[in-house]
Amino acid sequence: MVLGIGIAAVFSMGIYTFVIKPVHTSRAKIKTDIERKRDFIHRYKEIFKNKKIIDARVKELEGKGQQMASYLLSGDKPSLAAADLQNILQGAGGELGLTIDSVKVLDLRKIDIFYQIPLEISLKTEARKLRDFIYRIESSAKFLTVPKLRMRVIKNNIQHEPEVIEARIETAGYILRTDSGK
Repeated sequence: MVLGIGIAAVFSMGIYTFVIKPVHTSRAKIKTDIERKRDFIHRYKEIFKNKKIIDARVKELEGKGQQMASYLLSGDKPSLAAADLQNILQGAGGELGLTIDSVKVLDLRKIDIFYQIPLEISLKTEARKLRDFIYRIESSAKFLTVPKLRMRVIKNNIQHEPEVIEARIETAGYILRTDSGK
């Protein structure tokens, strides 16, 4: 009799350990998987309901992205962007009747997701034209900055002639870095 009760206890423990417990565990796992998938489907349905709103927002953001890209220098390589910047500067100088003595392309700098393309230009002019030139640079359709400006006034002995200013202007434009994810 005691032996029968012992065998029944071992047999029932074996059934519990190898049959009932795994079935219960797998049912709980299946239940949580089902709940997770229901939540996923519910979120997907919400997104699908708002598809028109989301599509309109995506188009709006794409338009803003294109607008922002128009502020950058043309050319996807720094050398092409430097040539574009040089053309912009020579055009602004030409409109004011300035002669740019020299143009030096400086090393590009990484700034966030952009490359800063700096050029250093040297010119001799009067104060008013220099002011107008810097104004044209900073109010350009492209996003241009003047990080450095060095100037020296050259005195002349003629009383009614304006003083000549020798200026070195570092001007920078920007392009998107293609390696921004690295």
